[in-house]
Amino acid sequence: MKKNFFIKYKGFSLLEIMMALVIVSIMLAVLAPVFTVKNSSSTTSINVTGGAPVGVIAAWYGTNYPNGWLPVDGRAIDGPEYATLRAALGGRDVLPDLNRNRESNDSMSWIIKAQR
Repeated sequence: MKKNFFIKYKGFSLLEIMMALVIVSIMLAVLAPVFTVKNSSSTTSINVTGGAPVGVIAAWYGTNYPNGWLPVDGRAIDGPEYATLRAALGGRDVLPDLNRNRESNDSMSWIIKAQR
C-alpha cells in the first residue's frame, strides 16, 4: 500500500509537520553556539553574545554591557582594536546614535558587537 504524505492530521498534513520540524531543528543548530548556559554552584548565567559577528546590533537592558560590545550612542571608534568594526560599518569612524530618542526611564539600549 502506498503511503500518502498529504493525509491531513488535525489540520496539518504529515509533510507540513515534517517540514516544520526540519526548520526548527536547523534554527536550533544555528543558534546553539549563540545561546549557551553556564552553570556554577551559586549562579546561572546565559551567554547570548558569544557567537555574534562584529557589527551586529542588539537590544540590551541595563548598563553592564558584555565584553566586546559598545553602546550605539554616536561615539567615535578609533584605534586598531576597532578595525574590524570600522570595516563592518563601511569605513565609518563614528557609531550611529540609536539611543538618542529613548525615554529617560527606559533601561533598554542598543549595543553593537565591536570586538571578537
